[in-house]
Amino acid sequence: MRRLLLLFALLLPALSPAMAKGVEVREGDLLFVTAGHSGLSAAIDDATARQDSQSFDHVALLASAAEGWQVLHADEKGSRQQSLAAFRQDARAKQRQIVVYRLRAPQQAAIRDAVATARTMLGKPYNTSYVLNEDSYYCSDFIERAFRAHHVFALQPMNFRNPQTGQIAQHWIDLYRGMGLDVPQDQPGTNPNDMSAAPVLQRIGVLE
Repeated sequence: MRRLLLLFALLLPALSPAMAKGVEVREGDLLFVTAGHSGLSAAIDDATARQDSQSFDHVALLASAAEGWQVLHADEKGSRQQSLAAFRQDARAKQRQIVVYRLRAPQQAAIRDAVATARTMLGKPYNTSYVLNEDSYYCSDFIERAFRAHHVFALQPMNFRNPQTGQIAQHWIDLYRGMGLDVPQDQPGTNPNDMSAAPVLQRIGVLE
């Protein structure tokens, strides 16, 4: 009994950040960050937002570690890991919400491999062109690759056009012109909004 109490005490610090506003996170959960209203975030939202759905511009993978919960993701600082506390602090600083999604039961067997794969992808630069390659990743690309061996998420034609107007936002035109590239409309890729709507995921709640 004494040994069990000691084990529980050792685990408690790692597990305590999992609870917030009634949301209990688990390894393998996906953390979707709501979109902003300017710059890159607004451009992503303009092209990929779904009508009557919450809009996201970032997604990350939650993993357990001896020191507590870690968030594995690709952002403007590259493919990296953060503590869950630091990830939440960054979201709060930008006045964003973090919404937790979880794989449905048939896909949960993929989580262990996905976390291990994600750890091997850390340290790569951010993919600013969103054109798939093996040397850099963007957020939903990082997640799709982590689960790719189990075929959890599918690549689909990328869209940079506003669904209402059919026009490509000036942000994308300027971005790709600066790279000497055409806007990669319809090339294979992913985005956080479409990923959040995948039937393999269920929405758990807001982490605050």
